Amino acid sequence: MLKFKDELRRSVKYFIKKMPWAYQDRIYYFHKFKRLPNIREPKLFNEKVLYRKFIHGDNLRYGRLSDKFLVREYIAHTIGDEYLVPLVYETDDPSTLLNLTSLKGTVIKPNHGAGMVDIMLEEPDYLQKQQIVNHCTEWLRKDFSQEVREIHYSYIKPRILVEKCIGDGKSAPIDYKFHMFNKKDGTFEYVLQVIYNRGRPALSMVFYVNNLCEVYHRIRDSGLDLSGVKQGMEQALELSKKLAADFDYVRVDWYIHQDHVYFGELTFTPGAGLVTGLGRGLDQMMGEMWIQDRLQSPRADTGIPLRM
Repeated sequence: MLKFKDELRRSVKYFIKKMPWAYQDRIYYFHKFKRLPNIREPKLFNEKVLYRKFIHGDNLRYGRLSDKFLVREYIAHTIGDEYLVPLVYETDDPSTLLNLTSLKGTVIKPNHGAGMVDIMLEEPDYLQKQQIVNHCTEWLRKDFSQEVREIHYSYIKPRILVEKCIGDGKSAPIDYKFHMFNKKDGTFEYVLQVIYNRGRPALSMVFYVNNLCEVYHRIRDSGLDLSGVKQGMEQALELSKKLAADFDYVRVDWYIHQDHVYFGELTFTPGAGLVTGLGRGLDQMMGEMWIQDRLQSPRADTGIPLRM
């Protein structure tokens, strides 16, 4: 019976993978939230992400600005290169990493996706370096657009980046993620999502809504004190407004270390429209904040087979 269930599960997954992406996301959305998404007339934040993915989004531009290498030029031009994490090396040939004098205190990652990273707190030995090369080779072969059906990642030419490690050199830095909602009158609403305790069994989050003083929602919060980085958070917010000026919505990520603000990345389809953890009504609240650009005459069938 167990073998039959495993075979059935694999068959179902194979069948789903053959569906157009928009239909796949309907299934995954239902599995996660126990309801079908309203993609034609989205109200919730996750639904609006799906609308951007499949109905109305500038995928070519999203791809260019989601490219962790190319976006550096945009950041330098828009707010200044002093906010960029120092770039040690970039290449499309992982074997050349073996020629670098030192990798201690660096972060090695590809430019075309997420969840792929090697953090070098100490100098790796030869075997570890070879393992890094193997990781990078695998990353470059991956079409990240296929992972969670985000077509704009298919426009990115994969490369490997070696950046300076930001933080205390002992643990992963805290992420400050500003969800920026452009009200189109020169003002913004925002939700700040702070993620910490990465690398532990269960990471922690706190959410701020339109202020940087009072926490609105907590997930496994262990009492993180952010009073020492309040000025950095305020600076990151003002910079986020500049970077978000041309979009109805974008998430702008930052690191703050020793009173200096460093840009992380721009994200246009967070969680691919399947974000969990938006408790206390945040999914609906953020959906209401997002005054989304819409097609004048949406297609009747939102399950357009954009990508197989």
